[in-house]
Amino acid sequence: MPFPTSSLRYYLPMPRIVRLDSTVPLKVDPNLAPGDTPPAANVIAWPRDEQGRLKVLSICTCGISAKFPFCDGAHKTCKDEDPATDYIYDPQSKTRRTITAKPPDPLV
Repeated sequence: MPFPTSSLRYYLPMPRIVRLDSTVPLKVDPNLAPGDTPPAANVIAWPRDEQGRLKVLSICTCGISAKFPFCDGAHKTCKDEDPATDYIYDPQSKTRRTITAKPPDPLV
């Protein structure tokens, strides 16, 4: 089921504030071998296993991964969040601060 363009909150309640500064997409190129020179700073090689086969990528959907946009398991610190509260996470320590409690989202 595709996400609506108006709001991801309808499908994925994400009660945390995430700051993203990039103005270009990150491109993961399966044709770029590890060690090759990428054609641009926003292009990286698709990860491969020891036999050179493409590895599965896990994409971060919590927004607090230190390897964003890739998952590093940081989402485990979000498991006890209250969907009616906003949080800010410190990216280094993975600690969180409560911002506001708000009424439940009517779309959820």
